Amino acid sequence: MNNYIPEEVKDLTTSKKRVMRNVVNELENTSRKSKLKWRYVVITAVLTMSAMLFVFNEIWLEKEQQSATDLQLDLTKPTFSEEQGFLYLNGVTLGDSQSTVIERLGDNYTVDDHEDGSGADFILDYDGIARFYFYQEKLDSIIFLNVDEGYFDKLFNDYNGFKFLTPTTNNDHYFYSKETGQLLKATIIPNGSLYLYLMQGGKNLLENPDFPKIEQIK
Repeated sequence: MNNYIPEEVKDLTTSKKRVMRNVVNELENTSRKSKLKWRYVVITAVLTMSAMLFVFNEIWLEKEQQSATDLQLDLTKPTFSEEQGFLYLNGVTLGDSQSTVIERLGDNYTVDDHEDGSGADFILDYDGIARFYFYQEKLDSIIFLNVDEGYFDKLFNDYNGFKFLTPTTNNDHYFYSKETGQLLKATIIPNGSLYLYLMQGGKNLLENPDFPKIEQIK
């Protein structure tokens, strides 16, 4: 049996304190890292959800815009408006570019550059119901070939601008802008269809002796 007795027992208090302090620091660092990790997770989740909501919102807006375009493209009932003397059909007026027409009416068109006598460089044809004539890259005239007669009658009655009839020529109806000379003409052709024309009539149209006698509507 070993009867050796150490002469002095080493004081471990300082060592124990150091170990305890290291353990506490490690726990605190782990806790802090865990909190930071969760914070990053939450931030990432929020950003992901925000991105998803943005994408869904863009898709919804695109569908809404497409639905609005589909509603607008009832070519038997073209929308009419006037702004600063310019007459618009479906948001398009004379002088607009090809891209503007396509933006307003969509890309469901064919290009026709062989219509005799039109003088146009090319024509955008929408389903054989609306035709847009271009000359030197600008919209020169528009024809809607099958307009709802009751719909146009309401447009005509509700319009507060300068409008008139030509009783001696098939009782044609006109909207006319004295500021720009633009002329919107509605006429019924022999087969009973109502044609709607937007064209340049000229600012002196009403003084032209060759123009049919008019009856202004108040």
